[in-house]
Amino acid sequence: MSKSSKLCCKTSCPRSNIFCSLIDKVFKRPSLQSLHQWGYHCYEPRVYRTLAKILRKGNPDFVELLLKKTKDYVQDRSFNLALIWRTFTPVYCPSPLSGITPLLYVAQTRQSNILKILLQYGILERENNPVNIVLTILLYPSRVRIMVDHELVDIEEDAKTCLVLCSRVLSTISIREIEMQLSLGRRPIISNWLDYIPSTRYKDPCELLHLCRITIRAQLLTNNMLPNGIFSLLIPVRLQNYLNLES
Repeated sequence: MSKSSKLCCKTSCPRSNIFCSLIDKVFKRPSLQSLHQWGYHCYEPRVYRTLAKILRKGNPDFVELLLKKTKDYVQDRSFNLALIWRTFTPVYCPSPLSGITPLLYVAQTRQSNILKILLQYGILERENNPVNIVLTILLYPSRVRIMVDHELVDIEEDAKTCLVLCSRVLSTISIREIEMQLSLGRRPIISNWLDYIPSTRYKDPCELLHLCRITIRAQLLTNNMLPNGIFSLLIPVRLQNYLNLES
């Protein structure tokens, strides 16, 4: 990176800004714009283009790093550094002003390893209508992620894992909404999908242990302490792992 580029990067955003670390990765590419034009509206699309590539390549470690660096901003969805709420266009011309959120994109592509990280940070619990994520996992066309038929089994297994993970977060899952979508002709990616949703999420009384998990996680979420706050609780490691959605 040239001296003038470094100077521009320093003046356009503070060192603690998570955007800077991403800008460093994309700044090396030649730009058609002059340096004095490098402002917020210029570099932000590049940042989200980088984020889209990270999500498409299924890099859970980098996603977790982004969440760690920006977790203090998650409670304010309008804040520029609340990356997990910012919408982007994952395939075509990236724009932070339109598109889908990272959670919805991960649900569409059934990336269970990344979904687990998002859920551990309480992203699904912050959703206004979390059942939409379940519907996306189950009903969104599989061609979003796969290009050849021999990968169908792989994405189906990921979808099963995603349903199980959502069941560890939610107290209820509306089977009626799923069945209504099926009655409209939509086809689930999992033929026996009901086998992967516990009956205690839609028919039988919810387990007391799971209700305790929901209550504790909700309190930690209120104080913006998910997931690290779990491991400061004076409880057995097995229960800590349970609270952290490991089982």
